[in-house]
Amino acid sequence: MSVSVLVADDEKDLIESFSLLLQDIGYEVFSATDGEAALSLLKEKKPDVLILDINMPRVSGEDVLRELSKIGSKTRVIISTGHTIADQTLKDRVLKAFKVSAFLEKPSTIEEIDFVIKEVLKEE
Repeated sequence: MSVSVLVADDEKDLIESFSLLLQDIGYEVFSATDGEAALSLLKEKKPDVLILDINMPRVSGEDVLRELSKIGSKTRVIISTGHTIADQTLKDRVLKAFKVSAFLEKPSTIEEIDFVIKEVLKEE
């Protein structure tokens, strides 16, 4: 059974490249360009991993995280952000409020993404 990944980001070029690269290495990939579409796919497809941008139109990444908490989703969450991980305020706020497995800084290589996905899937 392949691992399913939902990539939610408002940067369409990034989604397209991530989706193709992740599919090439064996992941089943879904994509969403805003938080509303991400929530719909999360409920319908129940992916193993969500790679989520915080700053998205219509429904923000933080709102997606709130909804995931409400529905008790088992999806592992990786935050993908253009902010440096050193932006401790963002990291602290998100980690304190929600169950986030990892952070990735944009841009990330496919090797970094693959490594982080495998690591978060090891979590109990």
